[in-house]
Amino acid sequence: EKHLYKRTKNTMSTEQPQSNRLYVGNIPWSTTVEELQGLFTDAENIEIPTGRQNRSRGYALVSFSDESAAQSAMQAMNGHALGDRNISVRADNPLPKAPKSSSRGSGGAPVQRPTNLPEAEEGCRCYVGNLAWETDEQALIEHCQTIGHPVLRCEVARQSGGRSKGWALIDFASKEAADAGVKALHDTECRARSIIVRAERPGGAAATKPPREIRPENSSGLQIVVRNLPWSTTSDDLRQVFQQVGTVVDAKSTCHDDTGRSKGWGTVLFETQEQAQAAIAGFNGVELEGRPMQIKIDRFE
Repeated sequence: EKHLYKRTKNTMSTEQPQSNRLYVGNIPWSTTVEELQGLFTDAENIEIPTGRQNRSRGYALVSFSDESAAQSAMQAMNGHALGDRNISVRADNPLPKAPKSSSRGSGGAPVQRPTNLPEAEEGCRCYVGNLAWETDEQALIEHCQTIGHPVLRCEVARQSGGRSKGWALIDFASKEAADAGVKALHDTECRARSIIVRAERPGGAAATKPPREIRPENSSGLQIVVRNLPWSTTSDDLRQVFQQVGTVVDAKSTCHDDTGRSKGWGTVLFETQEQAQAAIAGFNGVELEGRPMQIKIDRFE
């Protein structure tokens, strides 16, 4: 990982003891090292890792001179408001690597599932999707407890390098508790993401999921798909943003039928292909209310 945003108070060894370093998650994309220094005044070193296009990954690593200072900062700042978000502060513990699964789905591809959880009683295990990358087991357990539905066990699915895959399995004490948990937890916000919660299918998702229908591409080159939108984005918001590059024939923010809340993506139809390409060139990666938009030509209009 690159670490373009960095501030060091004095010369330190790069091998900082883990007990002296904190992980600060759910920070706004625009957060600077100077802003974090204003919160963590005793920090020895602050880094904001970046990914593609030198954009923040949404978390920071904050190092202190000793474990006591780190613990004091964690207790004081966990849940603190930064911009429109509440930051998550914990010890920077190495992420456990999930063992490789030897099970395979009907198509022959490996089924990547957490394997550290013991077998749960029927109806007690639930699937949790659309998790933020920085959400770990402790954060998800605390979220469930906050809503009023504690869980017995939790495991976040991870890639071989330890990074979250964005989903997890949680176990409840009984089927009744699981059913109540699904109703209460589904579509709640955890680390600024609206999570998906449902009962886990017997044998995992791959055991009962039908083969995905292959859709033929049908693109005029006039319509773009805009992803990673803020939940508050409306169709009018999309129209106002993209009419800067051309004539917007239609703009639609896709919403949930029951709540009317945005699903985090939408489409914009232009008058010409050149305008659609100009929208991609001009706005792909540009932040809208703190979230970098991901824009591509709609291949399936």
